[in-house]
Amino acid sequence: MRLDNGHNLLDANMLTRRDFLKQTAMTAGVASAPGRAIAQALANAQPNADEHRSSVIQVRSERLLTSRGVHEDLLFDLIEILLCRLGGNEDAASVWKSLLKPDDIIALKFNRNGAQTIGTNDAMLRALVRSLGNAGFDPKQLVAIEVPQGVREETACAAPVSGWSDKEYDFGSGKDRLASWLNQVTAIINVPFLKNHNISAMTCCLKNLSHALVKHPAQFHKNGCSPYIGDIVALPEVRDKLRIHIANGIRVVFEGGPEAKEEYLWDARLLLGGFDPVAVDTVGVQILNRVRYKLELGTILPNAEVPDYLEAADSAGLGTCELHRIDVEKAKL
Repeated sequence: MRLDNGHNLLDANMLTRRDFLKQTAMTAGVASAPGRAIAQALANAQPNADEHRSSVIQVRSERLLTSRGVHEDLLFDLIEILLCRLGGNEDAASVWKSLLKPDDIIALKFNRNGAQTIGTNDAMLRALVRSLGNAGFDPKQLVAIEVPQGVREETACAAPVSGWSDKEYDFGSGKDRLASWLNQVTAIINVPFLKNHNISAMTCCLKNLSHALVKHPAQFHKNGCSPYIGDIVALPEVRDKLRIHIANGIRVVFEGGPEAKEEYLWDARLLLGGFDPVAVDTVGVQILNRVRYKLELGTILPNAEVPDYLEAADSAGLGTCELHRIDVEKAKL
């Protein structure tokens, strides 16, 4: 049942890295001045006005996976291209500097569930550390969360502090203690997998944060995890630290998630990026449905376009799940 190649399912134009960067400043709807596009995109992540639109960037390469694993130089290029396109700048380092302060302590929030089978988190961490390092951020400023100790030590990243907050936080639909590492960091780069999920239908940006941040996640699985996912992420202690979401779709779990089995992995060889986690997740739903349709599995939700938790997160002001308000830019390297 495994589907290896994504080129028949993902419409993208073939570009060289140089061509892609040259086109960045001309992208429709993206400002070219350094920092201006970042500020605008972050402002747009509050979808209260009728004119709100969110941008999601999809970058991919058929050469990203080799017989030896992830082509890490190519992965680094894809991350840099994604940043440039989102930031409206030909220099990825400038984009990082627009998003982050020089003294920030930066969480790199990965997902350990199924990571060993998927086998791409280590490469993602190394590529991100390299990209951030080019922007002047020391690995000691980077807190690598839910990655093996070995690769954390290899990259010289800091470890997250363990434990939970002393106080309970009320997020509207529930109360719980939050992960202590939230107080350790001042900014969050969210690096989720794109996976089918047996309770919430799919998991990507929002759920990578919500149920990893509360001490008792099982209490918040009713109703497909809605509205808990959005309510937790909407807490100021979380939301105010979010900077960017880079979804790892190198290998996508299209069935049987959140665990990962080889027979349910699709080598999509892509990354999704955005400042709006609801929009990125919504695009992720479309990608999952595309491969499931190809395999005659049916959509992840037979009677709805998106999971309930995405609609609730939209209502909470975290972003938009309305496809007509999401601009998806695709390119293949």
